[in-house]
Amino acid sequence: MLTAFKGTEKEGNPVDSHAADIQEEYRKIDRDWLLLHYKIAVGLVVAALVAECAMSLIFVNSELLSTTLDRYILKYIIVPSTLNFLCIAVDTVVMRSKTLSQNFKIYTISLSLVAVCFILFSVHSAFTSTYYIFTMAILLTTIYSNYRVTSTTALMCVAAIIFSELFVTWDPDKISIFKSAHRLGDFIISLIILLAISTASMVLIRYEKKKNEASIQMELEKYELRQRLKIDELTGIFNRKALHEALKDIEEDKGSRYILAITDLDKFKDINDKLGHHMGDLCLKSFAGLLKEHSKSYIPYRYGGDEFCLLFCNVMLEEAVAVCERLSKELLNLRLEEGTCLEMTASFGLAFYNGSIDPVRLFTHADQALYEAKESRNAIRVYQN
Repeated sequence: MLTAFKGTEKEGNPVDSHAADIQEEYRKIDRDWLLLHYKIAVGLVVAALVAECAMSLIFVNSELLSTTLDRYILKYIIVPSTLNFLCIAVDTVVMRSKTLSQNFKIYTISLSLVAVCFILFSVHSAFTSTYYIFTMAILLTTIYSNYRVTSTTALMCVAAIIFSELFVTWDPDKISIFKSAHRLGDFIISLIILLAISTASMVLIRYEKKKNEASIQMELEKYELRQRLKIDELTGIFNRKALHEALKDIEEDKGSRYILAITDLDKFKDINDKLGHHMGDLCLKSFAGLLKEHSKSYIPYRYGGDEFCLLFCNVMLEEAVAVCERLSKELLNLRLEEGTCLEMTASFGLAFYNGSIDPVRLFTHADQALYEAKESRNAIRVYQN
């Protein structure tokens, strides 16, 4: 209930605010995955470098090297590793940026990984298995549940394979797809598999989005139900249950100052007896409306009957008293909806909360101050230790 203080400071439906909080949680999950996505890209580049170094040792010792060692190191270790680490450097700058949007970072990491896959594929395209390194770049984007990110990544993967096969000949052992039916078949199959994985990813995203939307809807319905259980049906402000939860919560909030004010309408019983319960209910609704209208520095609750509570947060005692004085003046000028000429007054009892007392004692202190105020009526009293 302490979060309700934030709600009183800004306009909007609490359910919409809760929906925004849920969306923020999903964005947090995306941020966590984005960091892992970045680490996977770094790990792939490092693993590729280690594998190249290991392969160079194997080739040298087995005399399988078809070129000089210096040329091999330059062509298969230094150049591709430099390009890969440049991609990682760009990723690092983007990830550390405080100004770039999360969506921009997602696109950068996703497409940068495609670039790394393109470099590794172009360098080792003689090996058929390197076709399928691009599937990782596509699948890693599905967690974001973003059609555009996944489709863009998939399109760039297909374009990278086609461009590399048609225009890049880095490995002298590479056989052109136009000179080998077997190679052409592998090329076509790889494209079909990439398209199949892309389609499957889109379907997965669709159902993941449906699941998320259903989850959000269920959470909002639960939240709305919980909120309704905390709202007083007659006045539309928080009820006794909500107040009890708020009083429990303030024990855990060590960094804030709280003041509890208890107020009730003077001679309310006479209003009910002489004018009827309908007029009494009208008075309660009007008073609650007044409390809600001026609730920038407090949360109003209906405790029961004609008794209301105001919970102030991080407000000086003098300011809280001034607010109560303003409410008393406003109440005197209040006109009921049905135009009945009825002068209403209220009494207020305030108590300051500190860590040395529990919330139950806080309520007792405010109630004692209200009792003193009721002795003279239309008065404000502050509990004195």
